[in-house]
Amino acid sequence: MAPILLSQWMKEKRNPWMIIMFIGLSILATLMFGGKADSKIKIDIFTADGAVDESEAKWIEWLNQNDTFEFRMEDEQTARKKVREGRADLAVKLVSDDYRIIAAMDNPYAQLADQHLRTVYERELQLRAAAANLQDETKFREHVHAYMEKPPLRLQSESQGGGELVSHDMGLQLMFGFSLFLVMFTIGFKVNTITKDKASGVWNRLILSPVRKTEMYMGHLLYSSVIGILQIILVLLIFRYGFGFDLGDQFGLLLLVTVIYTLTIVALSMLFVGILQSPEQFGTLFPSIIPIMPLISGVYMPPGTITNPILLGLAEVIPLTHAMKALTGIVVYGNGIADLWIPITKLLLIGVLCMGIGINLMERRHV
Repeated sequence: MAPILLSQWMKEKRNPWMIIMFIGLSILATLMFGGKADSKIKIDIFTADGAVDESEAKWIEWLNQNDTFEFRMEDEQTARKKVREGRADLAVKLVSDDYRIIAAMDNPYAQLADQHLRTVYERELQLRAAAANLQDETKFREHVHAYMEKPPLRLQSESQGGGELVSHDMGLQLMFGFSLFLVMFTIGFKVNTITKDKASGVWNRLILSPVRKTEMYMGHLLYSSVIGILQIILVLLIFRYGFGFDLGDQFGLLLLVTVIYTLTIVALSMLFVGILQSPEQFGTLFPSIIPIMPLISGVYMPPGTITNPILLGLAEVIPLTHAMKALTGIVVYGNGIADLWIPITKLLLIGVLCMGIGINLMERRHV
């Protein structure tokens, strides 16, 4: 096994650019998309005549008094064009004491925005209706404001354990997502070296040497695993110490999940190598199939966004889904080893099945 590891390492030393490229892409993608994840959702708002009178300016001010949305004025033509071209999820048109939502399709952001708009409008219109029969509206509003400072009923939210609710960090989710996603390419192309050696005849020459076939497989798979683990760890360390991402104090558990995920991806790559007939087929189909997995796993979206039962069922057989649950659970929610046995077990099960089928298919092939 040692000669196989050494030969792979020598290849890596001569051409390390693939690993460097995927590490760089992990960092770049997280900074590009994760850096804006915690900022407010920006929504274009416009009026019928393009001008903003005192009443409409007041509505915009009230609508912007929240931590989720930022409403900004835009002319109607530009706002509608953004929605039509898919560059914006929605826009809002102000009418007389009412609003209209402009959206190309029903989406979660439109529903959230509608809920916020409805709350603001209903509250203000109820105040106006109550103040209609009073002489001093200003004094009435001050009284209501003072009353709401100490309301008779309070609604408090808490977690299942009785503690404070933890806000989900999309920046961390995207960092884990891009790191786990891009390492699949590194591992896949490393495992594909087996089929390249078989196609070029190197594999057959090695069989005639003292190195056993089991050692040949172990050498390739172990080297691919080590490279994948090192790539993920390096990216996590760069974000922790270089960009100040808070990864918590359970780095041992992060390492455990990383190792199990990497082994599962090695097994998944082995399955692809077993199914596809040549290195060229692998190089064409593998990069085409892998990018679909983060979309189905919901890596780019907040938790709970995907509700389609078919997509949720497909996500269960994708390792990325379970690794993301485990890693975000450790860092965001402080989960311990007792909370991780379900995603870890699923990862191991997928890994065992893929490796078994992949090795079997490889051995049946006569290439």
